[in-house]
Amino acid sequence: MKKGFLLVPLLTSAVLLGGCGNSQVSHSTHQNNAVKTNKVADQNNQKNQSSATAATTTTASDQQEQSSWNQSKNQKLASFMQKWGTTMNQQYKSYGPGNNTNFYGIAFPQQFDQTLLKVDNQTVSMKWSNNGTGNADYNVVAIYCDSDTAQPMNEHLYLFTFHNGNPVVLITQQTNGNVTKSANNGPDDGLYFKETANQDLSNGFKAIANGKTPTVNGQKANNSNNSSQTDDSKYPPQNFPNEMQGTWYEYDKSANSVATIKIDGNKLTEENGSTVEQHKVTDSTVGTKAENNTQHPNWIFTLDSNGWLQIRGWDQDNGTSTYLKVSNENVNGQSVPVLTRTDDSDNATPTSFYKSKDLAMQQKDTTYPDQSLSE
Repeated sequence: MKKGFLLVPLLTSAVLLGGCGNSQVSHSTHQNNAVKTNKVADQNNQKNQSSATAATTTTASDQQEQSSWNQSKNQKLASFMQKWGTTMNQQYKSYGPGNNTNFYGIAFPQQFDQTLLKVDNQTVSMKWSNNGTGNADYNVVAIYCDSDTAQPMNEHLYLFTFHNGNPVVLITQQTNGNVTKSANNGPDDGLYFKETANQDLSNGFKAIANGKTPTVNGQKANNSNNSSQTDDSKYPPQNFPNEMQGTWYEYDKSANSVATIKIDGNKLTEENGSTVEQHKVTDSTVGTKAENNTQHPNWIFTLDSNGWLQIRGWDQDNGTSTYLKVSNENVNGQSVPVLTRTDDSDNATPTSFYKSKDLAMQQKDTTYPDQSLSE
């Protein structure tokens, strides 16, 4: 009985021991499965994170390329300007905050707010912008100027801007005049810009702004506009005489008001805003200045004609010419410079221009002996 009694606990122990062994195996299996599951989950998480990172990087890259302006586009413009400048026989430097221009004493972008800025004769606002956006009429993202290397009085200042969200290249070659903004500015004051007519330059900037690679092909004649500079190296701008520079006023009898002309460097701008540009020729043969004369409808050349400056159209080979001359005349006992404009038509009537509106009004009925071409 005692032995029998002893067998039961042993069997029970064996059963218990066997049960414990199965439990350990099952627990181990669960642990292994859990480890495998966790590894798969970790791998999936890593893949998802990598995909998310790649997607984020791609999106950021796309957004940067699609933004109006950024550092990458700025570098593309620098490379483009070097190549384009070579085709124009010009050398340009880049300017920006902390590195201002010295364009006839004007420091941009620092003096944007202090300068009376005009585009196509309309007063506008300009601000520097790193990304092409802002509240100004023209948000400037880059400035290039050849003031360090250009011939005297032949500097070019280019502003690369965004106007109403569109890429626009502005240019000025203005050499003088009152450009400082003040409460007493006259109608002719200001620094005058216009959109460049050079299609290589305009299209290059647009391509860069749109995330594309620009090309430099050299501007073709049929892509030119009134202010094309393609032939500047062959027929460089030639300034009007120093005594003619500035703003002149005349009394217009037909309108009973004072009108103006402005002579600035090689440009003569009329009251209505039309401008002619004087360029130098190496010969005096009329009509043989350029291979494609009609490419420059607003270009002129001048000849010295017995003390008068004879003005002829760039492709003019006959017809009436305009003449200009500055002479010192006696006005109220003082010697006053008077700019006379006339032509060689049969019924020519000389026009007198003065340096002030008051003089133009006071002398509106005055003529001078030396205003005739025959004198």
